[in-house]
Amino acid sequence: MVIEKNFRLTVDGTYKRHAPAGSQSCWLHFTAAAKPDLEQLLSSLSIHPLAQQRLMNGTDIPTFDEYEGCFFLSLFIVRPSGRTVNVRLLAGSQYMISYMDENDPFVDHVKERLLNHRGQALYPGYVLYHFLDLAAIRFLQVIDQIADRIQMLERQVFATPFANEIGREIYRMKTHLHELRQIAEAQEEAIKMIRHADLPYINQETNPYIEEVASRFSRVPAALDAFKESLSAIFDLQLSLKSDHMNVIMKTLTLVSVIFLPMTFIAGVYGMNFAFMPELKWRYGYPFALLLMATVAMLIALYFKRKGWWGETGTKEK
Repeated sequence: MVIEKNFRLTVDGTYKRHAPAGSQSCWLHFTAAAKPDLEQLLSSLSIHPLAQQRLMNGTDIPTFDEYEGCFFLSLFIVRPSGRTVNVRLLAGSQYMISYMDENDPFVDHVKERLLNHRGQALYPGYVLYHFLDLAAIRFLQVIDQIADRIQMLERQVFATPFANEIGREIYRMKTHLHELRQIAEAQEEAIKMIRHADLPYINQETNPYIEEVASRFSRVPAALDAFKESLSAIFDLQLSLKSDHMNVIMKTLTLVSVIFLPMTFIAGVYGMNFAFMPELKWRYGYPFALLLMATVAMLIALYFKRKGWWGETGTKEK
């Protein structure tokens, strides 16, 4: 297989040195900078017009379609930043044409694999396998990153349950997971269609590789669903911790109010202006009133302490 990246057609429009010769096959990769060359190449090949249109314009979701003499695959890869990029593949019995709107190390990794396994470069099925395999690896790497981020959010919830940024981060992550889930589900379905399709470009030797990729990629949608549930659980946990903290505050305020209630009662009794109140003319009446209020407050506080309502982290009652 001859591997070319953004090659330039000659003036007369021939591309024979890049085309299949005998039992050989070729992989041609294009980006937006070489789109005119791709259009010229497609016009020289007998490829279904709809397949050409799909290759040039792309699709919104992963798609697999069979045409007479070729098949089209719209594959989505995910970058470490989480942004998805579309790569389109058009394969025949002796050629593989790939197109991306922008440069990406992903294509270089495919090329490096084929250079290290030159025997596999003779069949479009192996080229397809390396595209699918590296796309699955990209997704699984992002899955690991999301799992680490979710663990950090769990620790952050217990450390700062009142941080509003946690809720915003959960919302952003759930939105991102929803987008990835739609792409992963469609891509899993496309890979399944490739598995069950009777393609002359995938022989007995490449079938196990495609099966292995399909099995590995099936972990992606399941993991994304589990992450969405975990984020919902983290959000509920934060609400629960906020509620528990508010309950502790309300309990503290209530206990303080209960302690001061009898003190207020005593102060109110001795604050009445009746003429016949012996304690008002008593020399030690003021210290006695203060001592009485302090004693009552202490007894109530000790009672709450004994019942486990104050100064205890648990909720035990006796």
